[in-house]
Amino acid sequence: VSTVVTSENGVPVVAERAVYDDARTFGHCSVGVTSPSTTWYLAEGATAGIFDCWVLVMNPSPDKTAKGRLTFLTDTGPVAGPTFEIGPGKRHSFHVDSYVTTFDVSTVVTSENGVPVVAERAVYDDARTFGHCSVGYAP
Repeated sequence: VSTVVTSENGVPVVAERAVYDDARTFGHCSVGVTSPSTTWYLAEGATAGIFDCWVLVMNPSPDKTAKGRLTFLTDTGPVAGPTFEIGPGKRHSFHVDSYVTTFDVSTVVTSENGVPVVAERAVYDDARTFGHCSVGYAP
């Protein structure tokens, strides 16, 4: 699930989202972003050992499909990730563990057809006893 929050009267608002497990034994949260971008950098992640890493990409456009790709930056160099087509008002979760196995992975999300997207990264342990996340950096 992704959400777009707007202020109808122009007054600035601050938005965040929180996720908890069913038993409320752990949770994590992330601040919202102020605007989408065609490039996002997600500086931290891990897929080896007990780590379970996800990259979440949202297309807030009401009428355009975003087409792009993920590139994983690892301790051994760049690794081509999946390409994507995300329809208007939709999102997709990419399981980074399906593409690389390393304790050191960063991700670059690029929308190659000019449709801006929003990206964040979430990491959990295999037993789901902890989780943390971060929005990306958009230049």
